Amino acid sequence: MDDDFILGQANKQILSKRPAVVQPIGKDIYNWLGKYTRNTKKNTTILSLLQQIAGEEIMANCKPDSIRGGVLKIKVKPGPYMFQMRNMSGDILRRMQNALPSANISEIKLIAG
Repeated sequence: MDDDFILGQANKQILSKRPAVVQPIGKDIYNWLGKYTRNTKKNTTILSLLQQIAGEEIMANCKPDSIRGGVLKIKVKPGPYMFQMRNMSGDILRRMQNALPSANISEIKLIAG
């Protein structure tokens, strides 16, 4: 019994000093890319939905700037396009939240640009 205990303890020591199982670098890259492309796909869907809702004329004078923390920032040319986007932003937000609830868009900020 003592010999089995001693051998078991020695085996644990040997196993604990071995390096972790090394995965091929391709597996690490695949996992890393998967984490980041998930957000990219979601953001692309948001931008195409924005294009559909706002229309081509408005989007020709607007440029989505960023999506962070549930805030979609859009640069808009000053003047009538900014006025129109301010009027439409509540509807755009509501329609985005209904169409893509997983995107968690909670606010649209318009930036003159």
